[in-house]
Amino acid sequence: MPTLTLVVVRCRDLEHSRRFYEALGLVFVPEQHGASPVHYSTQLGTTVLELYPASAAASAVRLGIGVTNVTAAVDAVRAIGGRVAREPTADVKTALVRDPDNNPVELTQT
Repeated sequence: MPTLTLVVVRCRDLEHSRRFYEALGLVFVPEQHGASPVHYSTQLGTTVLELYPASAAASAVRLGIGVTNVTAAVDAVRAIGGRVAREPTADVKTALVRDPDNNPVELTQT
């Protein structure tokens, strides 16, 4: 069965995007492969998520990230000036936030 091993998100403001995703609990390391630009990488289960600077238009992608506390993750997004598109509720432990490039990121409490 195929598995997803890599997702690359192209970002207009790489540092702003890194801070956004780190507010959700992701830990990035800087990388550079040969002549490619410096970018950031993190491991999510068996999938590598990489943030690259956008050379033209940023990526249009929707991500889903499992977090231990969706309310705390939404609060962290707000604390860095991020946008919340859908709040979690007592019954539904998911939320929808927007990254700095306006990509939707669905947060699910795991």
